[in-house]
Amino acid sequence: MPPFSTHTVSSYPSEIARVLARQWEVKGHDLALLPDEASLTTILDVCYQASLLREEDDPVRCRIIYAAPDRLMTCLSDRTRPHILAFSEPTTLSAHNLRKLAGAADFYRSLLAVEKQEDGRLVIWGMAVTGTEWVNRVEGSRFEGVQLPENLVVQAVRPGHLVAASGYSRVLETMQGQLLTDGFDPFRSEWISDRFTNVRESLLDQLHASSTELPTTRVCESFVRDVAQGVVRRVLRQMRNRRRGGMLVFLPEGSHRDGTTDDWLRFRVAFHPNELTMIYRDLILRLISRALEVGGPMNMPELTWNHYQQIRDPELRRFDDYLIEFGHLLADMMSVDGALVLDHSFRMIGFGGEILGDTPVHEIHRALDIEATRSVAERADSAGTRHRSAYRLVNGLNQAIAVVVSQDGDARFVAHQNGKLTYWPYLP
Repeated sequence: MPPFSTHTVSSYPSEIARVLARQWEVKGHDLALLPDEASLTTILDVCYQASLLREEDDPVRCRIIYAAPDRLMTCLSDRTRPHILAFSEPTTLSAHNLRKLAGAADFYRSLLAVEKQEDGRLVIWGMAVTGTEWVNRVEGSRFEGVQLPENLVVQAVRPGHLVAASGYSRVLETMQGQLLTDGFDPFRSEWISDRFTNVRESLLDQLHASSTELPTTRVCESFVRDVAQGVVRRVLRQMRNRRRGGMLVFLPEGSHRDGTTDDWLRFRVAFHPNELTMIYRDLILRLISRALEVGGPMNMPELTWNHYQQIRDPELRRFDDYLIEFGHLLADMMSVDGALVLDHSFRMIGFGGEILGDTPVHEIHRALDIEATRSVAERADSAGTRHRSAYRLVNGLNQAIAVVVSQDGDARFVAHQNGKLTYWPYLP
């Protein structure tokens, strides 16, 4: 008898199913797109058990989507929907069958499509081919690849690590036996946006100064913010996917000249401070200039993220690809032991940074809301060495921001906010 052909439900997936249903509703997704509780529990249990298996010595990694054939074939346009390959005979959803099919439905290229039949059985009825572009999809970046409907998608990422989503929008994640729901997305906060206001204004001033004529399309400051945050989101996702620990530090502009970095950091590699370290600023200026050039004939009143998504232009697509590569470059440098240090304009200062100073930090506040108007004090020494180094740096440099990623995928933003050294658990 093949393993797991007789299915028993464990209590752990039952808990995941209950929390997932609650999070699904909280995030405003259509509850009608979720299977019933028993089926949801079975789907999560099967995916969880499959993630613990190996096929030809490779761990099982797969994605499934809970959607009937007519839903997948009609809910999106021909250009945006995945390529559907229906099986002549559906096969039972089981950990064994996921293990056998995962090789054909590669994690990065395809999903296995699941539905509930009239007799109550959950079956795998086909494959939905998405291609690999979805891997680079993050909030705050253009995405012109294959879309997914807002149905339930479950990713078996690695042993015991599941991600449940509505289409591409993450809803719940499990890692090392924990349900990751207690966290924030600091990119949505006012405090982090305020720290970079001067940089955005300076960039737009430089753009206007270099223009020979008055543009008909106004650049919205939020667009500059969204593009920059998209780069950092991609870096953090790369680090979590690689299961590599690392630290990303943002210092105020001018820190590479005024002695700040010399006082606080010793680098494995420090970059010569010339214009070549300003890759991001050059890219964003060229991207905006091209968007304004294309947006003018379209009578686009302002350039926002939503407007930008509507533009179809090969040159802008190349700039998008450059930003993706820049994100990968930052993730590579962040993977080196120590801190990757940028300033607020994304100037690359150095990597492999050792944080100096021996003044201990005894207390850190965990934020209870996104602006840290409420917080609770914790012992700083309850965290690891990398975290304590970040606490020490931000405690000494109140305008610095540190993002610490643990090897297990845990990520924290650390900043001085409302007069307190504070951290936010990051859940995108």
